[in-house]
Amino acid sequence: RGAFCQCIDSNQGAYFEQMLLLPCVLGEFRTQCRGESQAKRIIGLPEHITSDLGSVGDFAAGSELAFGTVLQRSHAVLGARMHYGHPDIMNKQYMMQQGGVSKATKTLNLSEDIFAGMDFMLRGNGRQIRHCEYFYLTKGRDLGFNAVMSFFSKISSGTGEQILTRQMFRLSQIMHLPEALAFHYAHAGYYLTQAFISLSMPVTISTWLLVLASDCEDTFQAFMNCPAASASQAMAIVLSAWCSWVLAFFLFVQTLPLVAQMWMEM
Repeated sequence: RGAFCQCIDSNQGAYFEQMLLLPCVLGEFRTQCRGESQAKRIIGLPEHITSDLGSVGDFAAGSELAFGTVLQRSHAVLGARMHYGHPDIMNKQYMMQQGGVSKATKTLNLSEDIFAGMDFMLRGNGRQIRHCEYFYLTKGRDLGFNAVMSFFSKISSGTGEQILTRQMFRLSQIMHLPEALAFHYAHAGYYLTQAFISLSMPVTISTWLLVLASDCEDTFQAFMNCPAASASQAMAIVLSAWCSWVLAFFLFVQTLPLVAQMWMEM
């Protein structure tokens, strides 16, 4: 029954005062004539994480807060947002046309939610995915370290499996360059960046050790062209440049959106 569907997890709930805003959310689908593009929408909604208990729970809640508010807001503007969260409300008729909301294969379609948005956008004809933040649902995350790590492993594994799917291949062919770059960084590019960051630390330490080990020695100065500054002085100059206002500027720029979001919610 009904023309709209909303997927809810077993660990989610709702507030009574938020349910009073449900007609406003359904009004996002309202059109003047049948078949207009405004009805072809997926309305994305944020989540209020209530399990910020302990250091691990606070970490999981903080990551969900950043992903459900700041990142989803940016992805929706850039055209890279797909169906990520289970509070999203969809037009059931268009979901039935594409074979349902989620996929059933647990290996290739491990992150099953995103394929609803991929198949939805591939059909074109005025379809769009919006992100509205005046309506939200509650959600409880895991509090154990192993459970949190297994969840992030599942998300990263699902992103790796997405690269093999025909949906991502076809979307990469029809998207414009700005949308394709945003779509890449919102999915596989994010985890590739994290892998490069993890590899950059041992590469940097190895480079520093190589520079320090290749410094001139007093017993071989007659056979070597030694510069005026030693290797340790050169590395000190480089470190002082990296750990100065440049590092502070990047840290400030990275954390400013999340701090502003948390300040507005408090």
